[in-house]
Amino acid sequence: MKRFSPILLFVLPILLFVQCKKDITQQEDLRISTIALLAVDNNEVIANDFLAQTQDDDFRFELPAGLKGEKVFLQIVHNGSTVSIDGKETTDEKVEIELQDKIAITVKDQKGNQQTKALHISYTTADELTISQFSFKKEINGELLDDVVLTREGDAFVGTIVSLSKDWVASFETNATAILVNGVPQQSGVTSNNFANEVLYTFIAPNGLKRQFRIKITWLDSAVPHISINVDGGQEVVSKDVYLSANLSIDGKGAYTNFNGTTEIKGRGNSTWGYPKKPYRLKLTAKASILGLPDAKNWVLLANYLDPSLMCNTVAMRIGRDLQLPFTHHMIPIDLTINGEYRGSYVLTEQVEVHENRVNIGKTGVLLELDDYYDEEFKFRSTRYDLPAMIKEPELSNQNEIVPIQNAFNTMEELVFASTFPNNGYKELLDIEQFAKFFIVCFMTGNEEFNHPKSIYLHKKDGGKYTFGPLWDFDWAYGYEAGGKHFTNPSRNFFWNPSPANQGRNFVYRIFEDPAVKSAFKNHWEDYKSNHFNQLLAFIDDYAELIANSKAADVQKWGVGANFQAQVSAMKTYLQQRATYIDAFVQHF
Repeated sequence: MKRFSPILLFVLPILLFVQCKKDITQQEDLRISTIALLAVDNNEVIANDFLAQTQDDDFRFELPAGLKGEKVFLQIVHNGSTVSIDGKETTDEKVEIELQDKIAITVKDQKGNQQTKALHISYTTADELTISQFSFKKEINGELLDDVVLTREGDAFVGTIVSLSKDWVASFETNATAILVNGVPQQSGVTSNNFANEVLYTFIAPNGLKRQFRIKITWLDSAVPHISINVDGGQEVVSKDVYLSANLSIDGKGAYTNFNGTTEIKGRGNSTWGYPKKPYRLKLTAKASILGLPDAKNWVLLANYLDPSLMCNTVAMRIGRDLQLPFTHHMIPIDLTINGEYRGSYVLTEQVEVHENRVNIGKTGVLLELDDYYDEEFKFRSTRYDLPAMIKEPELSNQNEIVPIQNAFNTMEELVFASTFPNNGYKELLDIEQFAKFFIVCFMTGNEEFNHPKSIYLHKKDGGKYTFGPLWDFDWAYGYEAGGKHFTNPSRNFFWNPSPANQGRNFVYRIFEDPAVKSAFKNHWEDYKSNHFNQLLAFIDDYAELIANSKAADVQKWGVGANFQAQVSAMKTYLQQRATYIDAFVQHF
């Protein structure tokens, strides 16, 4: 039998002890240092990073309740060679797991030593996402007739909208710390998107959890409504002064409510009444809502005979609504038949009048029209600029009632004319913010009629400021004033040369000498250019698509504005070039 050396018998236990000690030490050194749920690895579900805390030799997470059951990637920092969860072993530090209440995490080294830690997860409902409303508000969305509040259905907000456009600015009431569409930050009441198809919004809750919602709109805009008017006895409308009794029928084509009622009809307009295609004025027997517009008796059918695009007035009003100019008209395209005869593609809009659903300035308010036709009973010429002002409201019964209205206007005008202008308090009598917005519309569309002036309205509440508007009559805009052809002369100087005959020009030009007016104009323009101009171009395409068949029928009837798509392109090009002109104009302020 082989005998061991006494020395070896002494050393062997020591060597075994040292090796065992070494193995124990290595096992104790095997550790997990960090467990983290990082936004960079889980971009679809979280915006914040979460770091597990150590407690009682284990790890603990407190996560948003909405994450439970989600598959996520954890970053597990350790000094082993592999890590495994639920039997899935990997050499990566990034590990995919399904979040539950407790997860066992095992780390191994190359010699088979291992360390297991428990990850305890609690879930909290603190700082969860709330969305109390998702809507489109009429005051910031040009074509809306009323606010539209969407209905929440699971992970979607749904609604139905009657509209000529699909580019809208959404408003939302939420505690979200950020809202994104395709990675682009969204601001309630400011950021626009095209909602022709579903739009996916990402809301980031205060707790860092991301939640996606689909915005689904059903659009009712597939056809142009048809208005049929049958005049008693089959009479033709031949007068601007005499109303004829008639029956009115509206086929809403599924987008609007049908309507049947009685009305009176007469001609309207100044130069426009002389064209073959006639504009009309309607006065319903009883006030009613037509095509979704608020209740009223008086309505207008615009013929747009001069306009080869049939869109000049509509686009101007859209700009005005985007700028939130008060009492800006709605323009709804319709096809018109009178006494069984098709008369063409028209626009239904509101009558310019003081009314709770129109120019809402109260019975004691004043509505003036500056117009060199100067052909109404109650009118005056201002003292300093010889402005031809016709009193539209209030209704007067004798000439003496003109005096206080004339004196009040002259007081404001005198301050504009005075050598102490602009630091003489004139801004207490004239709303320069609305002035700036009003003339942005005129600049954009090349509407130079204020130089005459013609079809320029101002309104004033009792005790309030004179305010330009509502906007009206853009038939001679878009270059037509200069050369008798629309969508030409986009770089034409907006102000005519000073002349005693150009009363309107001299008055408006003087107001533009105020640095505060220049600043307001520049600020509103830059905001419009950034937040609405591209939306306007998209609206033109949408509107053109909507009226294409109606326009074709109108061309066949009247022979005006053939090659519609060329007219649409010309309008957009004109507006783009006009925007460049305004950019240069404000640089000189």
